[in-house]
Amino acid sequence: MAKSPLVNQTIPISGMHCASCAVTIEKILKKAPGVISASVNYATEKATLEYDPATTDTSKLSSVISQLGYKALISESLSEVDMQQQAKDVEIAGLRQKFIISATLAVLILWGNFVTKMDFWLQLILASIVQFWAGGDFYKTTFASLKHRAANMDTLISLGTSVAFLYSTLIVFQLLPGEPYFDTSATIIALILLGKWLEARARGKTSEAIKRLMGLQPKTARVIRDGKEIDIPISEVIINDQIRLRPGEKVPVDGIVVSGETSIDESMVTGESIPVYKHDGDTVIAGTLNTSGTVILTAQKVGSATMLAQIIKLVEQAQASRAPIQKLVDIISSYFVPVVLMIAVATFVGWYILGFPLAALLSTVAVLIIACPCDLGLAPPTA
Repeated sequence: MAKSPLVNQTIPISGMHCASCAVTIEKILKKAPGVISASVNYATEKATLEYDPATTDTSKLSSVISQLGYKALISESLSEVDMQQQAKDVEIAGLRQKFIISATLAVLILWGNFVTKMDFWLQLILASIVQFWAGGDFYKTTFASLKHRAANMDTLISLGTSVAFLYSTLIVFQLLPGEPYFDTSATIIALILLGKWLEARARGKTSEAIKRLMGLQPKTARVIRDGKEIDIPISEVIINDQIRLRPGEKVPVDGIVVSGETSIDESMVTGESIPVYKHDGDTVIAGTLNTSGTVILTAQKVGSATMLAQIIKLVEQAQASRAPIQKLVDIISSYFVPVVLMIAVATFVGWYILGFPLAALLSTVAVLIIACPCDLGLAPPTA
């Protein structure tokens, strides 16, 4: 029995917050049955997979990603670029809303803690909204990662803010003496959400090149069938269809001119600004612009087989590929979080032994929060 050919596929992923997220997803995907190779790019938010279709499929791989607390963007009704853009728009809007609310509440807590002496119980209520609503995604990703014995940046954020929040809560319930530090946990979450909001907006620009290329392809084509001209979606055009191309229209498919003559602007492919004269027997390329006459052409390549589609595919592969230095960065990122956790523990123990329990707590929180591998993981692929 012939062995099924391996499938290469790119799956957009939403919900990644840092380079460690990408490393975690990649590690788990590589262990999935049927997966030959897996590469997850944090900057483009995509997983590039090679797998055996006899053993696994897209739905199973999507399930693996979902179990980690992330979402695979797969839909038959939308293009990959449209899906990723929709998900990005939702993510940016959500981060903006959470930042505004958490920042407002953090300012109120700060004001109440240092100026008006707000009641501790009211501080607890306001801080709880920030901790478990605005920062809820950090906990979700942390728990999902810990199920697979992995840790990421969200683990550091969750631990750091939870320590400050729990310590303050014990003070409110009079189980510990002192002043609460709800302002610390709330402010940290608000600032991290601000950073993630700005970062999400920046990363949203990485797919602009593909969107511009997709915009070059017309949505419909005027096909001659049974002696009648009808406008149909580009996806319904088949090989050997006769297509009428009028002045000002974009070429819908790769084809050959069989009737008429015109000039085609092929600058999107060749860079040549002067239109090229076309007549019977000449080839035309999808996405180029008909500038003058009307011609009849025969479709030779349609859909994903056109030159424009192949260019888009190559751009996507280039964005998803990794520079050699990226492998080194991924290795560093995978060890980064465990090392930071050990440093945080050592910091706490050191300060506590010296007799400064409050300094031990605050220094530990500082280590957990300030340590962030996001720039390390994002800079090489972006550059």
